[in-house]
Amino acid sequence: MRPILPFIAATGLLAVVAVLSGSDSQAAVAQPEPTGTRDPKAYFTDTRLLTQDGRTVRFYSDVLKGRVVVVNVMFTSCKDACPLITRQMVEVRDELAGLFGTRVFFVSITSDPLRDTPVAMKKFAKDQSADSGGWTFLTGTRENVYSVLGRLGARPEDVEDHITVLYILDVDNKRMRRMLPNQPPAAIAEAVRVIATAGNE
Repeated sequence: MRPILPFIAATGLLAVVAVLSGSDSQAAVAQPEPTGTRDPKAYFTDTRLLTQDGRTVRFYSDVLKGRVVVVNVMFTSCKDACPLITRQMVEVRDELAGLFGTRVFFVSITSDPLRDTPVAMKKFAKDQSADSGGWTFLTGTRENVYSVLGRLGARPEDVEDHITVLYILDVDNKRMRRMLPNQPPAAIAEAVRVIATAGNE
């Protein structure tokens, strides 16, 4: 399996990576590192991408900063896994209720930026009932998209060779989980909720 989030070993940005499978649903939330670790903006960068509405955004400052973000990788011409995973995320969105769009946001990044224009991404979102506030579909130049995917440890060798996992990220508080998208939506939502409310008890 391709390594996930290689910056963890290099920088100590996240203390624990909880890799979830069907039999490992109780993995711990990563706890913040001591001060002095790398600023998440320095790692994730403000690489510019385009949303499904054609708006330019900076990856850290506009997409990750101050949020819990559930990220997946997809491409619009996919006929099997990508639509299924997106529909699963729709159910997770519904489970999250009021947290979605306020504390928790979804981000779908294409692995096929040469063909996935903002128009194509917007149509895919609409077709999958994922065209809601709080859910951003990202494309851009191949260089910029693949740079961002590389920061996630998810840069594909080709369009179809993308990672089909969900990343639950709270980079400012140095917390992350990775989940298989075939888990029950309620279980994924609970994992997101734990990270979103960590430290607020």
